[in-house]
Amino acid sequence: MAAGYETGVALAAPDKLCDSDSTDGSFSGEPTVAQRLVEIPRDQGMKNVRALLERDMANRYQAKIPELNFLLQSERWFAKYLGMKYACSLNSGGIAISLGLEAMRRVLFPEDKCNEIRIYSNAFTFHAVPSACVEAGFRETLQLIEATPELVIDLDHLERCIKQDLEARRFAKGKMILVLSYMRGRVPNMHRVMELCKEYDMQLLEDSAHGYGCSFDGRMCGSFGVVSTISTQANKLVNTGEGGMVFTNNDEMQAYFIFSAGSYEELWRKHEELSPPEEVSLKYKFSVSNKSVRMTNIQGAIMYPQLAVMQERIDQHNSMYAYMVQRTHANLEEMCGAGASKRIAFIPQAHELVGPVYDSLQFRVMQADGSMAEKELNGLNEFLKMMQNRKYSMAKFSDPANARNYLSWQYLKADEILPDALPQTTHNLANVCDLRLLCHDTEVEMDKLSADLAECIKACLLK
Repeated sequence: MAAGYETGVALAAPDKLCDSDSTDGSFSGEPTVAQRLVEIPRDQGMKNVRALLERDMANRYQAKIPELNFLLQSERWFAKYLGMKYACSLNSGGIAISLGLEAMRRVLFPEDKCNEIRIYSNAFTFHAVPSACVEAGFRETLQLIEATPELVIDLDHLERCIKQDLEARRFAKGKMILVLSYMRGRVPNMHRVMELCKEYDMQLLEDSAHGYGCSFDGRMCGSFGVVSTISTQANKLVNTGEGGMVFTNNDEMQAYFIFSAGSYEELWRKHEELSPPEEVSLKYKFSVSNKSVRMTNIQGAIMYPQLAVMQERIDQHNSMYAYMVQRTHANLEEMCGAGASKRIAFIPQAHELVGPVYDSLQFRVMQADGSMAEKELNGLNEFLKMMQNRKYSMAKFSDPANARNYLSWQYLKADEILPDALPQTTHNLANVCDLRLLCHDTEVEMDKLSADLAECIKACLLK
């Protein structure tokens, strides 16, 4: 056993990785939330990394000891968690989307050029999503779809765009892909999404960078599409600094992912049961360019202990979010008078069947009567500045420099990223504030946040 490698790593029992009763003795008594959800898995990750460095197994294919192949074990875990056949770890969620689109084009549309395939995607998402569409060759055929007040893709607008494309004969039925982003963990009516995919023979790629852990009607987000992706970048539910994964049930697409990511010669066999059948692998082995974008085993070593506490992180996020919402409304009523709680609308999920993960908060500052304002409210910037001075990284989505605002995506066609081009999205992003939350937040942090929100709203917006 490698020095510093102190616990078992069997996939069947990932909880053993984060045994709070038997770490290095630095925690005495019942561990705190921060110790349980962050420090203990982090310490185990550091031990794992040390074991890899001592054995020279940091590379994606160097792990000669099964227990030290953290990358493969993490892929197995996530594939099982989502209910997908295959997983492949990459160096970012963005490249996962791009490779997903490339694989879909090669396998599903082998005779079609990029300009013959329509891509629909959210007008409200992080700019890595449209960037991935561009990198995959679809800049000219990307169509942004409006956002609803709940910040999900507007499925009515999507269907209108599909019908317009078909009626104008710009694109044929069956030559369409929906790149659906669960931005900030916000999930649309997936029953309707799948109905639209079936009716118009449209393929689905799920960007679950913010949505893994979420579900719809009991089914995990990331299991609906032909391809799905996640991100493990900093601030995500699982944090490897940089990284992501791509999932599919399609043998040929998985072969494309493996060889695009950096496999060569016989290394594809090291994916073991996550490698497609040999005849499929050999079909792609010499015909796919190597992009060298595979995640390292070091990142896998950091990731794997976090999987044992992922559900507990979700539960903590959701519990503290509900507590914070209740306390903020109560503080507003107490500090600012009856009815003041109407000035903040915490944006709900778009459908009652969504199983949420509230690892961030979004709220809309409302007019005095509780209605949405047509334009940005006076005092909003002052409010944000006051919150930022209290050490909160709070931002507004309407800021043209915000990477989540389509106005900043100037690598797209100029006439499609103007406010007049997406008026509904422009309206629905106005006065919406955004803040990431921590998985180890407790009532102490939420009490302070809710009090600060109320105080800053009173000072800046209730003059």
